[in-house]
Amino acid sequence: MPLADDVLADLLQRGERARLRGSDRAIQTAFTDAGSAYWHQGYEERQRCHLRFAAAEHSGAVHLKWSRQGGEDRPLEKVRLLDMDKLATFLGTATVSESVRTARTLLNPWLAAYPRVAELLDAWASLKSPRGLGTGNARDFSDALRVLETLKHGDGEDQIVRVLSRHLFQDTKRIEALARHIDLLTAEHLSAPARQQEEVFGALGLLKEPQPFLAAGTGTLTLHPAQQCPIVWPFVGASNRYVTGYFGTPAWVLSIENLTTFHLSSQHPDAAAGLILYTGGMPSPSWCRAYVRILDSLPESIPTYHWGDIDQGGFRIAAHIKNKCIHRHAFHPWLMEAAQLERTAYSEATEATRASMARHALDAGWEELSRTMLSRTIEQEGIVIRLPAVI
Repeated sequence: MPLADDVLADLLQRGERARLRGSDRAIQTAFTDAGSAYWHQGYEERQRCHLRFAAAEHSGAVHLKWSRQGGEDRPLEKVRLLDMDKLATFLGTATVSESVRTARTLLNPWLAAYPRVAELLDAWASLKSPRGLGTGNARDFSDALRVLETLKHGDGEDQIVRVLSRHLFQDTKRIEALARHIDLLTAEHLSAPARQQEEVFGALGLLKEPQPFLAAGTGTLTLHPAQQCPIVWPFVGASNRYVTGYFGTPAWVLSIENLTTFHLSSQHPDAAAGLILYTGGMPSPSWCRAYVRILDSLPESIPTYHWGDIDQGGFRIAAHIKNKCIHRHAFHPWLMEAAQLERTAYSEATEATRASMARHALDAGWEELSRTMLSRTIEQEGIVIRLPAVI
């Protein structure tokens, strides 16, 4: 970008910030410093720069102050902002207030049902762009909200992401391109750290392909309309939507986040004592419904456990399961306390990550673990397989 346009764009941004603060101080840029980029230009470059500034002045956007010396080649001393709207028009852009008005018009249909939209508009009006997404992304947010609205008013079944994308946008990859926007719209708050696409989509029931409900251990799944599905060794798979209940007397129920760990656990000698379920990462709404139906079939005295990665995502999944599925049974962490895994390789976590893990652990009902959370992250696959004891 030419120097003149850089200077003018900077004046516009500074003017926007001053307007936000309610300041009436003059916004200007001076070229009196010999180290200024203005003086690093050659004669012809400087003349072109002068012409551009003069055109901006002619439009009524700025006022120029020239040196009293130098003859026809007298230098420019200062450029002062006069009118932000005229300067924005001159630069072929829009002021923040105008951009926010345009975005508000586009997102207005979603304002009442989605409080996050109002938060976004407020952030943009305050010259903030959460996750680097500004008013120029308003149409993307509108499309993302269309996805969320479709899922909200659907039948509650999992959706194949590219099939739904083609149906809504005639573009099989459009929803995947909106992953950042959907993440921000469904995050805990605007400043929440970004999540992986699989976690965001999984919680909404947006899947790459249909996922089986994998179960290992003891007992029998009941399936719609009146089928019995014994849990054979090492595991069995059914459709989430058809799971209606469970027969059996497991000593415990254990949900597992990662597939490799599930498979190894299903072949463990102690697996037959309990019921092991694979969540598929962040479990979908249909998985949660199936799990609730299973727990409704079991006495309250049977404990439930969750085993996931020791990181933000792992504890967030645990909190999600507690919130969506665990209503009567005791819910415990399984091998998710780093202090008990001294010989397991780990990575150091930042204080912000540790605090986030602790907060999600508390949301899962694990108050003691939340208080003693270490600044360590551990991948589930690196932990030696061990299953709950039979009490």
